Amino acid sequence: MKKTLLAVAVAGTLALSNVASADTILGITINPGDFLQIGTIWEGSLSTNGTGTIQATGEQLVGVGVVDVIKDADGNVTWASRTNGVYLAFYVDSHITQAIIDPAPAGPPINVLFSGGAAHFYQLNAAFTPVTGDYAASKAIIAAGNLFLDVTGGTSRLCTAADACIGGVGTAVTLDSTINSGNLGNIGSASGSGFLNVTGAGAADSILNTNSLIGGNDMVLGSSFNSGTATKGFGASGSIDIRGEVVPEPATLSLLGLGLLGLGAMRRRRNS
Repeated sequence: MKKTLLAVAVAGTLALSNVASADTILGITINPGDFLQIGTIWEGSLSTNGTGTIQATGEQLVGVGVVDVIKDADGNVTWASRTNGVYLAFYVDSHITQAIIDPAPAGPPINVLFSGGAAHFYQLNAAFTPVTGDYAASKAIIAAGNLFLDVTGGTSRLCTAADACIGGVGTAVTLDSTINSGNLGNIGSASGSGFLNVTGAGAADSILNTNSLIGGNDMVLGSSFNSGTATKGFGASGSIDIRGEVVPEPATLSLLGLGLLGLGAMRRRRNS
């Protein structure tokens, strides 16, 4: 079910519909309607300052990344890195490893469940490149910018007895990752998915706080990652994809409502 609802990737676009005029916030343009945001991410465990992968429950997943472009629903770029002399970078933190489900005999797929989590997107005046093998220093560079978007992990499901989460049955799962090849220490290919909720702290949060997804969540994220050589000293790297809706202008609310009703009807037809 998670694969149907979600998607995780870090490497390059924010797609939005153009039903109304665009908003430019801190020099970054986004359009009302649905959007897609993709960027590159480097991640690892907090205990290793990002250089190692998650190895055990209780460890915290952290990472840093960049957003490359924003596109409208037709694939046209509305903002690209360096446009208006600004850049978008982010750091993630607070994802607590709740369970590592490794089937017998041990090997992929290996399911890793996380609770909590947050992502903080900042507008910068210079291109961001992570400090090799140093999460703390990389995060400090990003956090010196202007907070553009701030989100926390949203609940996608609750831990069951079979999951054996350290927080117990009923713990909210906010990030669900699967290692499809390799192992915890050497990830060949992996994917992750989860929900996000806008906190209200970022400059663009007001137009992204829609509560429009399952459970009242604002956004859905998906990622793909591995422990390849191009990790800049981090335990893993890959791409991240974040989708949600931009709050439309008042004049477009009725039009958007009709569109959502149409989408609902299409989904009901497909499910039947």
